[in-house]
Amino acid sequence: MQRKEGVGGGREGDRARNHTETGSSWREAIGERKQERCHRIGNCMFFTLPGMMRAVILLLIAASAAVRGDDCIRRKVEYGIVCVCNSTYCDYVPDVQVQENQYVTYTSTESGQRLNISIGNFSNGYSSCDITITVDTSKAFQEIFGFGGAMTDAAALNIRNLREPTQQKLIEAYYGAKGSRYTFCRIPMAGTDFSTRPYTYADTPGDLTLSNFSLVEEDNYKIGYLHDMMKIMPNRDDMKIFTTSWSAPAWMKDTNKITWGALKPEYYQLYADYIRKFFDAYKEKDIDIWGMTPGNEPLDGYFPIFPFNAMKWTATTAANFCTKNLQPTLSEAGYEPTYMALDDQRFFIPEILDIMFKSDKAKELFTGTAYHWYANKLFSLSRLDKLHNEYPNKFILMTEACTGSSLLEREKVKLGSWERGEKYLQDIIENMLHWVSGWVDWNLALDKHGMPNWAKNYVDSPIIVMPENDEFYKQPMYYALYHVSKFVPRNSTRISSEFSYKNCFEDYSNVKAVAFCTNEGIVIVIMNKDNIPHNICIQDDAMSGKICLQQPEKSFTTLIYRAPQECGKSTI
Repeated sequence: MQRKEGVGGGREGDRARNHTETGSSWREAIGERKQERCHRIGNCMFFTLPGMMRAVILLLIAASAAVRGDDCIRRKVEYGIVCVCNSTYCDYVPDVQVQENQYVTYTSTESGQRLNISIGNFSNGYSSCDITITVDTSKAFQEIFGFGGAMTDAAALNIRNLREPTQQKLIEAYYGAKGSRYTFCRIPMAGTDFSTRPYTYADTPGDLTLSNFSLVEEDNYKIGYLHDMMKIMPNRDDMKIFTTSWSAPAWMKDTNKITWGALKPEYYQLYADYIRKFFDAYKEKDIDIWGMTPGNEPLDGYFPIFPFNAMKWTATTAANFCTKNLQPTLSEAGYEPTYMALDDQRFFIPEILDIMFKSDKAKELFTGTAYHWYANKLFSLSRLDKLHNEYPNKFILMTEACTGSSLLEREKVKLGSWERGEKYLQDIIENMLHWVSGWVDWNLALDKHGMPNWAKNYVDSPIIVMPENDEFYKQPMYYALYHVSKFVPRNSTRISSEFSYKNCFEDYSNVKAVAFCTNEGIVIVIMNKDNIPHNICIQDDAMSGKICLQQPEKSFTTLIYRAPQECGKSTI
């Protein structure tokens, strides 16, 4: 056999407002989701249990009473299906406590299922499977830090365009116990392209004492939402806020431009003081910064025609600034953030780290590497393996991703695009299989045009705000992230998941999976990009029997079963 690691209800009145289905009546849509379906594959049987029937059976099966989830309100849009949320309603799924020799699956499909719950049993009978995924809980890899998104100016302004109850629904969709359970939030230090204007906190030329340093109105919105997030998180202490600056004030740079150029050496200490003032200002608002990078995408600052905020750093200048100016300044003020190197594309890995870490002080200071997903297809995932092998004690974090960013993509926002959800989940799975400890999205929310962006660099977002109806859309990208972030909390561990195939001559490259040991059990995330379903078996020698299921065409599945006691104890 060929083996390959990891590849291959209720309240209808509230729902009805502003939620007209396209192509079918509202009651037809509700009725469709209340059908009970039974599937048999080989000798394995499992049930799909939507609606009220699902709740009744979960009460009988689960170790503790399961709360009935609220179904997605589907709306057909130009490129697929979105789920609609407003001030009184937003879909969620319940937590299911599985018993010994049971498993639960949550499945989303291009055709419109969103986290449909099925419960089944391990089986000792014969089953014919296209793909077998062998899970080995004794082979443990990296610790998982979590998932999240960026509270940019654009995200804050779009959220603010909703009524307050709807704003809270959106925040809950990401950070609440019933939502994605995000634990990361990236906060830009001053302006980015996703602001309404180019700015920093000290734009008065020659202000050598930074007496005119000041946060802006957008910071007040972002700080308010950060507090809202932490209030509803299952564990407030899990929140990790990290920051980066796109550019120093233009007058501190050798080009006098916010869009390109390097920081003048004579302003290194002044810029360190500028960053300290940012930490102070957020601390005064009870916001603690967990981590930071020297700057966003420093390569951009090399190009005179670059269209938005950027500042050049070399590996050497970044290392020198952080070790000689920034760290001493922040430490003296009582701040000891986690320092992450790079914050640029994967093609710099690991070479730029090799240069930075020629400085022993820099090698000690930077405990992690941050990188972005753009142009990932052009550069092998083996770069991440090489980085881990060279610096095994330093974590790797993916800190920015979005779709619609390519110059070749005419439509920046593609409402309901399943393909864009696939891009997200494929990137998450593949990167987790290569030592990445967390995955952080870009804008938490944008409007239907991918705005605002002062440089007209519009892109897509997992949540699109529709203020005219006081509602927001959860796109397939949202659910792609949810399938991992909801079920793989901080301090989980990736474990071995090897593929084998019934027919080695068939192409199963569109089926991908990754497995984790969590405090709730074994979690396996599976994606099928093919237009046909596949029969998949899960084999775990620590369990009695196996799991067999049919992975629908164009689908995401999260599968959970109880972990053996020794799960994740041995580390590769």
